[in-house]
Amino acid sequence: MSWQTTVPLLLILLAGLPHGATDGVIAQYFAAKRLLSFTLFIILYSAIAAVAFIIWYLAPFAGLFIFMALSISHFGMMDTSESAHLPYRAIRVFAHGVMPILVIATAHSKETAEIFLILIQNDASELIYLLKFVTPIWALIVFWLYLFQGVAGRRAAIEIGILTIILTLLPPLWGFALYFCGIHSLRHFRKVIRVFQPLKKEFYWIIFVISVFSITSVLIMAYWLTGTNFDNSLIRATFMGLAALTIPHILLIDWYKALHRITKQT
Repeated sequence: MSWQTTVPLLLILLAGLPHGATDGVIAQYFAAKRLLSFTLFIILYSAIAAVAFIIWYLAPFAGLFIFMALSISHFGMMDTSESAHLPYRAIRVFAHGVMPILVIATAHSKETAEIFLILIQNDASELIYLLKFVTPIWALIVFWLYLFQGVAGRRAAIEIGILTIILTLLPPLWGFALYFCGIHSLRHFRKVIRVFQPLKKEFYWIIFVISVFSITSVLIMAYWLTGTNFDNSLIRATFMGLAALTIPHILLIDWYKALHRITKQT
């Protein structure tokens, strides 16, 4: 077991994955403490995650592609949530959202290809070629943000530029862990806290219990997938788990816009 692999993956599980557990807090709010409604939400959420997992397991390339596409949208939606009122949001969502995946895949193409091979048990170089093809378009959009989209655009471009440098310097798993835990998850936690302020003690218990269950499930999956290399199994289980949980999380946060609905009701 290599600490260069294990530590960033544990960071993703322990510091990143729990941000999705706040969906349980949202569920309790809409259920209005009705146990049946809350239970039905958990069952539906788990069923959607299970379907996503099965899709990846049966069609790994399609599962990885869908996961990447949805992650780009989700990352971008969160990174632009404070400037959602500004024009050209779809372009800004793309510029922010594609950045961590594109930079890691193009700056560390060999290592990323190896990770993709572990994830889907097959070659996925087409995805890296696609990201390299998109890179100049993305770079032009970032320059456009800086030059023509005012103060907010300059701030966004500078943030993207700084993160690009950091993710270029860090190894792929460390770079993803930094962005996922230090940027995306923190922004989501901050938004949830702002919506539900002050957080009740029961909310922390909900987040804790769901996080423990999710992390335990991923570790069990890693053990189940273990072949000759536990590091590879942990990589595969972590990202398959993230992909499975991402689908219902995106449906709730980005499509249903649960936090926005709660804000309007309070």
